[in-house]
Amino acid sequence: QAWAQIDVGLKSTTKTDFLSGTSDMFSKLARRIGARGILPRGVRRKSSGVELPSEVDAVIIGGGSLGSSCAYHLQQRGMRTILLEAHQLTAGTTWHTAGMLWRLRPSDADVELNTYARDMCIKLEEETGVNSWTENGGLFIACNKERLDEYKRLWTLGDYYGVESRMLSPQETKELYPILNVDDIYGAVHSPTDGTIDPAGVVNAYKRAAEKLGSRFVENCPVESIDTESYSVHGKPQRRVTAVHANGQQIKTKYVINCTGAWANAIADMVQVKIPLRAMKHAYIVTEAIEGVHPGLPNMRDHDLSIYFKTQGDSLALGGYEQNPEFWPNVDPEFHFGLFDLDWDTFNQNLEGHIQRCPLIETLGIKSTVCGPESFTPDHKALVGPDVDLRGFVHCCGFNSMGMMLGGGVGREVASWIVDGSPTLDIFSMDVARFHPSSSRDDRWVEDRTHESYAKTYSVVFPHDEPLAGRSFRTSALYDTLLGHGCVYQSRQGFERPGWFDPSLAANRAAECKEYDFYGAYEETVSGLDRAVPTAHEEHAYHQLIEGECTFGWGKNVTLVEEECVAARNGVVVFDQSYFGKFFLEGPEAMQAADWLCTAKMGDSRPNGSVAYTALCNQRGGVEADLTVTKLAEDSFYIAAGGSTFTHDWRWINSELEKSGFNAILRDASDEYCMISVQGPYSRKLLSGLVDVSLENEAFPFSTCQHAQLKGHKLMILRLTFIGELGFELHVPANSAVEVYKEIMAAGEALGATGVKVANAGYRAIDSMSAEKGYRHWHADLSNRDTPFEAGIGFTAVAKLKTDTAFLGRDALKAQQAEGLQRRLVCLTLNDERPETPLHGQETIWRDGQCVGFVKSAAYGFSSKKQIAFGYVDAPDGNPMKPKAFTQWLSAGSWHICDKGEHLPSTLHIKSVFDPKNLRASGEYPAEVLSP
Repeated sequence: QAWAQIDVGLKSTTKTDFLSGTSDMFSKLARRIGARGILPRGVRRKSSGVELPSEVDAVIIGGGSLGSSCAYHLQQRGMRTILLEAHQLTAGTTWHTAGMLWRLRPSDADVELNTYARDMCIKLEEETGVNSWTENGGLFIACNKERLDEYKRLWTLGDYYGVESRMLSPQETKELYPILNVDDIYGAVHSPTDGTIDPAGVVNAYKRAAEKLGSRFVENCPVESIDTESYSVHGKPQRRVTAVHANGQQIKTKYVINCTGAWANAIADMVQVKIPLRAMKHAYIVTEAIEGVHPGLPNMRDHDLSIYFKTQGDSLALGGYEQNPEFWPNVDPEFHFGLFDLDWDTFNQNLEGHIQRCPLIETLGIKSTVCGPESFTPDHKALVGPDVDLRGFVHCCGFNSMGMMLGGGVGREVASWIVDGSPTLDIFSMDVARFHPSSSRDDRWVEDRTHESYAKTYSVVFPHDEPLAGRSFRTSALYDTLLGHGCVYQSRQGFERPGWFDPSLAANRAAECKEYDFYGAYEETVSGLDRAVPTAHEEHAYHQLIEGECTFGWGKNVTLVEEECVAARNGVVVFDQSYFGKFFLEGPEAMQAADWLCTAKMGDSRPNGSVAYTALCNQRGGVEADLTVTKLAEDSFYIAAGGSTFTHDWRWINSELEKSGFNAILRDASDEYCMISVQGPYSRKLLSGLVDVSLENEAFPFSTCQHAQLKGHKLMILRLTFIGELGFELHVPANSAVEVYKEIMAAGEALGATGVKVANAGYRAIDSMSAEKGYRHWHADLSNRDTPFEAGIGFTAVAKLKTDTAFLGRDALKAQQAEGLQRRLVCLTLNDERPETPLHGQETIWRDGQCVGFVKSAAYGFSSKKQIAFGYVDAPDGNPMKPKAFTQWLSAGSWHICDKGEHLPSTLHIKSVFDPKNLRASGEYPAEVLSP
């Protein structure tokens, strides 16, 4: 129906007209379709006479691929649901989507979600008789070696998940897709069981299946308002959803799921919530019929040219991602099945790539153009999950043109999140809580980052790439001072954290990222925003530094990172870890609350001043957070949470506190403190002359905290390490941080004069050294789907499980103790001491010639001289094994890691790769280390 509306029967145009955009065809198209939409404008139609239920468990707003999937999966889980669509199903962004599904993705969660979506299309057809799936396959074209290596990594991961695929030579690519020009390509990867989802088909299939289960879908029923109420939890103000108003009626509900795509901001505005989402104009065109084109040809992407082809009968739909997209800031609530006039000056960027890949296109006319709205986000990932502050308001929007292939799986995950309290997969990369609230509220930050993520949609995903947009937004008090020492910053959740240091860039803030210039994509203003753009930078040192790291090889700055690791292992280094979240759990029942939330003991048996590394589990036993908790007093606990998970951890703890009923509140002090970590064999010697407490083992044992002063500045000192060395974390009030840092560096200069290596260090060094010690990173090798026993941190829970103390996840962990493990995290190192290409994650793990898992995280250990990889492996035949038997099975095997199709001999490590007896953290060092 949609194509019938836009196929206006225009005459074919010539090559010249096709490229210029000035022919009569386009003026006719503009008059016929109009910039505001195909359908007549006027008063929005309502479901007059339709009586809505007075109360349901969940109201889903938006009748596209995401809304219909959420309705089905929530109803399937036993919830009473109603879906409200302002116009008709598929209106908005769903109806004009290309619908291509690719399962070879650089994220294991995406592979699983897309596989589920594909399988659901087939299942729903069997259940409802509605067809939505065409299995025409997918084809990725590689125009350079780096891209081909990326595809080989995707192809390798597909082995574990059973995604059928094969690498093709240029000639084999030509045989598969005869009209392509392959003279300039390096190869391709073909996945024959991928394909295309029909948007109308899949939405109607979900509708029929959901209605069979008791859900209701109501069209022409726009939401008028959403009711919320304020309430107090032990004196702390909170808000929650209570009702939705539509068609002049009220529906009481505890949950509202916002599935309105490009219109999501309008729904969020109803409840005073800000989300980092912007609507943009996104286009493709459909050519005349082409001889040799048929529906069986695979969907084709050439990421290097930033284009795609999709067959449309005997024609081609041509699309891509340009560098200068147009924002649509004033989203029209009446724009349901509308299209915009196509801006040919913008689209011609893509068209040049289309012609390069298929020269035949230059001779063709155009049948139709499709330029519609789509929603995009600052990191090209969706916005999913419970709102951080408003209880019962759930996000499911911002899918960056990927809603069709992610819709089935994400709908399932949203249902699990609402019913069980957590998704079944690690989808933190989509979690709305990955963004700091201050970032989401800042229009300029959202716009700049969203532009960059759109423009880099098809860029190679390099492990050490960094954004240029939205920089210097959130910084620690040490930001300027560290720039003066040559700090090269990384951007995480809008926060600038030290990546590594280049002392040669210390002068004139040479390593600072400059104001975002949109890569010179706009001449005067940003299209659609009426915002002036800065002149494109002729020189940008930071950009050049990051370009040097955009490789699957070693990168140009790796020696600087290695030097920082050497200093940490043999001298002393200073880290600014102010990026961490810092919370206080306070109140009369703070101790009981902490004991309920944490797997580690937090009750009477834990002395004041002790620090515990602990997991926070969900009801399934999955780890929702791993962090350190310091018991300051029975009514006060200090929590240090990872910087990237700060908002997620804040939401989890607050939510579970409220459910528990304990009289305690969580207070955010993240901006009030800086965290300066002094680590290495000489850390005690450096600090001893500065602080007013003894740092010796007897007076200050490992994993304890003391209040102290450093040259008159009050601070908390935690004796902890994340790199496996003797070390101390200084938690300093932000207004004292610069002076404290200067005192430390002055003492370091004096120590350095004796021959001790003293240096600043960044997170690249932390990643290397923590991997050598086997320390976990949440969302890398530990997540909500992994239990402490599976992740190798069962020690955080074992002692408490021997007691009768109740805590969140206890029943699941007890059951797993009794039944055994079906999967387990292992550590492997390559036998090749310094491989030509380091590992980066997603490589497959093989035991005795069988693929049993894949790599979740990887790092090179400069101290151990080993390439380290962590990944989960499956127990044989899927049968649970007790830990001892699992270890025996692991130890008896011969191991390989498969990288880009090459099997690399590897060694299993049951204990940490470096200092397996953990002597260094206690201050025990070989004599040669302490003899500079």
